[in-house]
Formats: sequence, C-alpha cells, structure tokens
Amino acid sequence: MSISLKRVSQIAKQRGNPFFDQASVYLQETWPPPHPSTELFSALAESMMAYHQTEDIESAMVGLLPSILQVSDSQFGFLAEVCYSLHGQPYLLSHAVIDIYKPNYTHHDILSNLQFHNLDTLNGAVLTSKAPVLSNNPKNDPRSGGVPFGHGKIKSYLGLPFLVGEELVGAVALANRAGGYRWADVDLLIPLCRVSGLLIADWRSSR
Repeated sequence: MSISLKRVSQIAKQRGNPFFDQASVYLQETWPPPHPSTELFSALAESMMAYHQTEDIESAMVGLLPSILQVSDSQFGFLAEVCYSLHGQPYLLSHAVIDIYKPNYTHHDILSNLQFHNLDTLNGAVLTSKAPVLSNNPKNDPRSGGVPFGHGKIKSYLGLPFLVGEELVGAVALANRAGGYRWADVDLLIPLCRVSGLLIADWRSSR
C-alpha cells in the first residue's frame, strides 16, 4: 500500500466521520489498482489529505482536477457538486473547472463556483439520468444543447454522476479525449466517482 493511502487510513481513524472512513476503506480494499489507475488512486489519496487539512471541498477538487484530466487524456473538464434551486431543480456548482477562455490555458488554470443550470445539455443529462453520459459526436447528439458563445468546440464528452447510495451529490464532466471516450473510461473513473461523492457527503455533514 502506498504511503499516501496509509496516511489516509490514519486520518480516517482521527476524523471519525463515516463518509470519510468509507472513502478510506474503499481505497484500501481496491488497492493495488490495475495500471493506469495507480496515478488516479494516488491523486485521490492526496485529495483526501488536502481536504482533511483545509476542511474545504473546493481546495481538494482544485488539486484533484489536473490529475483526472491527465489520467483520462482529456483537454478540459470540471468537478462539481449537485445543488438545487428554489424550485427544486438540480444544477451543478463547480468546485474546479478549467478556465477555457484563458488564452493558452493549461490543466492548472482552474476556476471555481461556476453554475450550470441548463438541463437540456449533456451535463444536464447526467443530472436527469443519474447515469454515465458518453458522446463522441456531441454536435449531433440530441441530448446536447450546444455551447455558449466563445466556448471551445466539444468533440467528445464523458459525464459521470457521484452517487452516495441513491443520492446524487456531484458529477465530473470531461471533454475532448483524442479518439473519443470509451466505456472502459467509465470503469477507470469509478474510484473517482466513489471517493468524490463521499468527500462531498463528508463536507456537507460538517457544515
């Protein structure tokens, strides 16, 4: 087991929060992961330690997003929490999103607190279905609502929900993997969905 995972296990015992503990146990029980998931597991463990140190879900996700983009070979994307409007409609509140409007942006050009309310989009399809959404032809996908003015072209898309039990608490959206996304990418990112969902649940329970 990696040093990071050992440290996460120690932190879980100190915190005593069931959600954080579940995330720690999950990583330990599924270690060692198959290649190329080792990098993902390391990034998740580092994210959990950052969350423990800062008590801030945003800091944890800002640190995590570059690794997720690298592991998935994605050009840009975001990590978000699911919130609800006054009318009970779900929307996505991003805790880490690539600033694609910045010239020559990199995976480390990250913004927070952007909101995505339109359910008639690929992002919205993740919320309404609570299931993975994969599209390698977004332009002609009936679930797609297009992109805002000035937004870069989305050539391929993968959105995954973060579920804790039956509750939808967050999501990840990734775009522009060269050659498109595969259903194997969904399996690869299951640990991300599991751990991120539990961290959001932990954060909500402590607020």
